[in-house]
Amino acid sequence: RIMIEVLMMITIIVLAISKSKVGCSNLKRTPVPRFPRKITTFRSDPRYIQEGMFFNESDTLHTLHNWIGLSSASRGYIVINEAGPFDLPEPYEVALDRQNNGPGYMMSVFHQLHCLSYLAEHFQQGYGGISLEEEVAHHSAHCFNYLRQGIVCSADTTLEGKTKDGPGEGSEHECVDYDALLKWANTHSAYRWREGLLPGESIL
Repeated sequence: RIMIEVLMMITIIVLAISKSKVGCSNLKRTPVPRFPRKITTFRSDPRYIQEGMFFNESDTLHTLHNWIGLSSASRGYIVINEAGPFDLPEPYEVALDRQNNGPGYMMSVFHQLHCLSYLAEHFQQGYGGISLEEEVAHHSAHCFNYLRQGIVCSADTTLEGKTKDGPGEGSEHECVDYDALLKWANTHSAYRWREGLLPGESIL
């Protein structure tokens, strides 16, 4: 009986490994390792977003300055010395040191954080000097902070390179099948709310 159980266990392990290999066979070869996952609680953090920061440029810039620590020392640019074995795009030319440039890539998670901080800075310029309603100030700060935490949580490690479409555009990412996700979500959805909505009511 013990032998039968051992054989069954071995069979299960072999099947699990083979299934895993099938699922990963079409993924791109990358020099970026698979990093460990950990449970993280999303919280409001005044270091990164404050409700009153959009009233003046100084508060916004001082708060966004704290985001610098979320990016790498090179603001997201990565150098891969042995790129040959991997499925990488054409590299950018990046600064390797004070005197020399060379091939490098932008890691997507840092690109996303850059874009969000850029939007936060220019959101302030649109509202500079205006005291936002409490709900708008709170909701806007919440949205920026929630997106920041979502970017850091998902941490897309795609290495982006040159494309004819511009930074980040045309780069291939390993993504969740969103059509499959949406189909599952609709199968398990609560009350439907979108019937008959007008364009002015289209914000998610």
